[in-house]
Amino acid sequence: MRFAYLIGVIVLVGVAGSKLDVAAEASGIAALRHEHLRLLEELTQDLASPPYLVIDTYDNRVDLRDASHQIVRQALCATGSGRKLEGAKPKYNWRFYTPKGRFSVLRKVADPIWIKPEWHFVESGEKVPVFAEDKRRFERGALGEYALYFLKDYMIHGTIFEVNLGKNITHGCIRVGREDLRYLYETVEVGCPVYIY
Repeated sequence: MRFAYLIGVIVLVGVAGSKLDVAAEASGIAALRHEHLRLLEELTQDLASPPYLVIDTYDNRVDLRDASHQIVRQALCATGSGRKLEGAKPKYNWRFYTPKGRFSVLRKVADPIWIKPEWHFVESGEKVPVFAEDKRRFERGALGEYALYFLKDYMIHGTIFEVNLGKNITHGCIRVGREDLRYLYETVEVGCPVYIY
């Protein structure tokens, strides 16, 4: 919305500056031209893109790219397997894909605690805890040292099985190696765009 407003004002100021009556005051024209230049500068700053992440789920690769679209860092990753899991109850039905589209880093967490979802218990052949606060749901260390959330239940996180990087093996999250995860955590800001295909 702000972008459209700035474009409209720039066009109006530009037209007004070019069609003003010759008898108009020089100071009025100068003020309009100054405002025109100020708005162009603001628009240029708004269009400058921050670094962004591109996640390729086919080749299992994470690229951190700068504003000029050059790769700053490339990492091997693991993404969703596409596997289907069905439990005894009709509600226990999952398909493990990594979501595709445009997202952004919503939050960053150091030393994240994995809150095990229902599929974990079904997959492990365990009884699903009734209460969300059940201590069996919480596990420290399974997600690595950091997590970058791009959706409520999806994140870029570490893995204790780096041998599986480069494979479509996850339940939907993006796993990366320890050093790459640390670099992303330290470099990427909340709000960073994340493109997944």
